[in-house]
Amino acid sequence: MEELEQNALDFLKNQEFDKAAKLYLQLSMAHPEVEKYLISAANCYDQSGDKKVALSLYRKALAINNQSLAVLLNMSTLYYELKKYDSSIEFAEKVLELSADNFAALMNLGNSYYAQGKYDEALKFYDEMFKLNANSYNAILNIANTCYNLGNFSRAIEFAKMAIEKRPMSAEPYIVAGNSYVELLKNEEATTCLKKASELAPDSDWLCNSIANLFQKMGNWKQCLYYAWKAFALNGKSVSIEDHINFAYFLYEAEDDEQNRELVEKYLTRWEEAFPNHPVVHHACCALRNVQDVPAMDLTYVKGLFDGFATSFDEILGELEYKAPELIAQGLKDHLKTKLFKKRRILDLGCGTGLCAQALVSFFPNEEFYGVDISDRMLNEAGKKNIYKELYADDIISFLETSDEVYHAVVAGDVLTYFGDLKPVFRALTKAVKFNGFFAFTVSKNTLNSNDYFLVPSGRFVHTINYVLRLLKYCGFKMLSVKETVLRHEGAREVVGYVIVAQKELEVVFE
Repeated sequence: MEELEQNALDFLKNQEFDKAAKLYLQLSMAHPEVEKYLISAANCYDQSGDKKVALSLYRKALAINNQSLAVLLNMSTLYYELKKYDSSIEFAEKVLELSADNFAALMNLGNSYYAQGKYDEALKFYDEMFKLNANSYNAILNIANTCYNLGNFSRAIEFAKMAIEKRPMSAEPYIVAGNSYVELLKNEEATTCLKKASELAPDSDWLCNSIANLFQKMGNWKQCLYYAWKAFALNGKSVSIEDHINFAYFLYEAEDDEQNRELVEKYLTRWEEAFPNHPVVHHACCALRNVQDVPAMDLTYVKGLFDGFATSFDEILGELEYKAPELIAQGLKDHLKTKLFKKRRILDLGCGTGLCAQALVSFFPNEEFYGVDISDRMLNEAGKKNIYKELYADDIISFLETSDEVYHAVVAGDVLTYFGDLKPVFRALTKAVKFNGFFAFTVSKNTLNSNDYFLVPSGRFVHTINYVLRLLKYCGFKMLSVKETVLRHEGAREVVGYVIVAQKELEVVFE
């Protein structure tokens, strides 16, 4: 038996994981009461990339000893690698029940929450790591990264500098510090940090994006788009939805200056040629060229857009003087009269982080609120407001078409701007709104031409009021009130739109 163990160990040292795993399984069969052989076999399969088999062996080891720290920790790590973050968290928490100061378990918890965009939760565990070991480079750098994502740029710089002291030849902390200085508009300090990072990691796509952000803040669009495109080239086939959306925003902001039209067109052409069938690329290129062949924003685009903005959404909209929730709440208040002891159901379409419900609940504290949104991360933020009875992860047309629930009122704040053709949404609404129920919503005004709807460079749609009112009537709604007003700002521009309240007066059935 000792010889078999030694042979397995020799194979392991030589990274012959398949051979080592077979010997450990033989040892496990000879000693079914000992979990260490199953753990070793699972480790081998994990190293060779067969994580499914590794997971099954860890489970068998756990059945032998459900308090094995090694098994629980390895399962947490493996689930994290498989992007099954809830399971990773579950097993890491079990480790902490047995060993409250387990550094690796704290890291798995922090990493799992970070990967889900839950930065507040992630920071708690990274801070615990730092308390346990103030010399840990991983703890220090993770705190710097998380603080940056939370908008705490001063603390991000503080910890990035600490990380630089630990590893002066690592590019990552210079990038975090540089990005933070960019956000604080300290361009000289940002340039120093990012220049040093470029010396250490000239082929980093993350660094190229950081440099692009710096040039964006400086208004140097030629250099901004050069580095943003270089990041694409370095990423190769692993370009994410978020990368495409970020590049679309660079092009949109650059296009705002007529002097950059030729530059923008050059990169639009490159973008299309490199990603000919990508929905985000197609939509953004149509928007920036004023090509009107799309009826709605692609769902992949919408989900990626709002997943990325979820944690900072409320703050961003505050800066844009976003007024739709309050305007909708006031409009609905004028028509949906308060009734004591009767809970009415209000559906919030594209609820986002819950701003509409938050405005409505002050007028309707006794009603039941329901929300639907395509972004899981937005729904997570909405849930924190403790307003909704139920939240649903779905696109709004699919939800309306497949649900049999009906509501006393449906609201949509700045949601229909992601649809050009409103007919599918309005038709789906006919069975979701009760007879005599209400639909309160906003649309952005088309001031550019007489088209019913028009795709603008931001990727959103604007509508004419006649088109909207015509569709409402077609779907059995009568218009109760319409108010033209400023809904929000985009940069220095005011976005003018309509706040509309309609009431269902006919039961319309569509063939």
